Amino acid sequence: MNKLRAVFWDVDGTIADTEMCGHRVAFNLAFMDFDLNWNWNEKKYLDLLKVSGGFNRIIHYRNEINSEISDVQCSKIQLRKRYHYEKLIQSGKIKVREGVIRLINELSSFDIEQFIVTTSGKNSLEPFLNTSLSSHINLFSGIITYEDVNRHKPYPDAYNLALKLSSFSEINCIAIEDSSIGVEAAKAANLNCLLTLPPWSKSNVDINKKATACVNCLGSDDKPTKLIYGKKLINKNVDLDYLTNIIN
Repeated sequence: MNKLRAVFWDVDGTIADTEMCGHRVAFNLAFMDFDLNWNWNEKKYLDLLKVSGGFNRIIHYRNEINSEISDVQCSKIQLRKRYHYEKLIQSGKIKVREGVIRLINELSSFDIEQFIVTTSGKNSLEPFLNTSLSSHINLFSGIITYEDVNRHKPYPDAYNLALKLSSFSEINCIAIEDSSIGVEAAKAANLNCLLTLPPWSKSNVDINKKATACVNCLGSDDKPTKLIYGKKLINKNVDLDYLTNIIN
């Protein structure tokens, strides 16, 4: 039986609902600061989440609408967006998702290594880590961000780096993701992957079927996990026993 040695955590949408309540709002505030008539509603932002990385999303949208804004200007917008995102985090409006802290603590108690593997940049990630996860950041063995790899999700580079840093075989590790590009990246690195649907998911129709298992959330005493597909839950929530079962 394969023993679980390391868990690789995505952040945006996985550890916290940072996307709709955080990044999207910050982008729109930055657009206003630059007097741009751009506004990303939830539907549009869901579509833009197929593009990895905030700066890349701005570039993609600029090209999509044939705007003449330069790459330099896009970089300035992204920098301003980071300012607004940090303010949103400091205001306490971005919460850690159901069951995340419980699972982080459980894994730590069994000496399972944990890594953050995200396509967010360090400047966007650090405010969240220093507030919402400040009391748990020491439980992570490493953090991989946008700046650490040349190719971003859905490419496997970030997860390959996580495997290298952990020194464990891919059969002893698992990724926890919330998006299709995250699942694609994990699978490309030959990792098992648990897909935990983002809070804004309204339908199971377009769910990525390539993950090893899929749940609505990690679960808590007040909100048990609902299995979407994959191996049956052992207890009422995602825990070490279930993650170990997934990799076997």
